[in-house]
Amino acid sequence: MENQSRNRSKKELALSVLFYILAVILLVTAGIALAACHQNISAQLEQGVPVKGNELAIVNLYLSSCVQYVALGAITAFCGSRMKKQAVSGAEAPEPKLLCTSGEPEDEDDFFETEQEDADFSEWGFQEKKNEGNQ
Repeated sequence: MENQSRNRSKKELALSVLFYILAVILLVTAGIALAACHQNISAQLEQGVPVKGNELAIVNLYLSSCVQYVALGAITAFCGSRMKKQAVSGAEAPEPKLLCTSGEPEDEDDFFETEQEDADFSEWGFQEKKNEGNQ
């Protein structure tokens, strides 16, 4: 059992390292996209495109090309840190708490009501036929 938990811990540490590597790749991509975006805007400004009136387009260009990589990099870094904490602490998922651990109800009289069963059969006419046969 201890060997399985040790293997699981190693797998979780490897997964956390993978998350960290992915976060670094995403942040490097965000930096490259930011540089490319800045070059694009600088080239347009050199050609005489005015900033006034194009503020929304400039902000939109930065948001659509850079922020998504930063946000996803932050999310993956957070996932990596949580996986590392879980692997180091050795915490496992909590066992689900069942109301009734056995397959049987605790009190059968409360679970199966005989009056309800008779009422259901009487609606179908079975109770009346049974009484007629006894007479």
